[in-house]
Amino acid sequence: MVSELFNMSTLRAIPLFAPLTPDELEQLRPAVQVVATGPGEVVVREGDSADRLYCLVEGEVQVIKNYLEPGAQTVDILSPGDFFGEMALVGEDAKRSATVITSEPSRFLTLDKEAFREVLLGHANIAYAVLVEAFRRLRQANDIIATIEDAR
Repeated sequence: MVSELFNMSTLRAIPLFAPLTPDELEQLRPAVQVVATGPGEVVVREGDSADRLYCLVEGEVQVIKNYLEPGAQTVDILSPGDFFGEMALVGEDAKRSATVITSEPSRFLTLDKEAFREVLLGHANIAYAVLVEAFRRLRQANDIIATIEDAR
């Protein structure tokens, strides 16, 4: 549950949840957990089962494809207000598509798969925001693929 350190205004400050009413935020609150990490920590690993959405509240993270392998590539750098893990949560038996590592001490608000599903089903504006972000990331991945192919 959200502690005094991360109150309802913190939840509202995340653009994904900003459209929710105070009552809706209060309903979501019991499902939210706080995760704190130090610098250089792996938050999620590419290929692992996906069970949570992460909303970055403090810090910075790098999203890396093929972490610890030749050709590893940072595909995004996320800052407070950004989120990750949403794409894996909408599929069945979904796996993480990238590794996320903290660049500095970071804090996240997280939602498990069922709570995230309820938010999406109950709020078309949030589902739309997730789709927009998913398509932005797909375009970004396509650009990276094109760059790799051009380099061959």
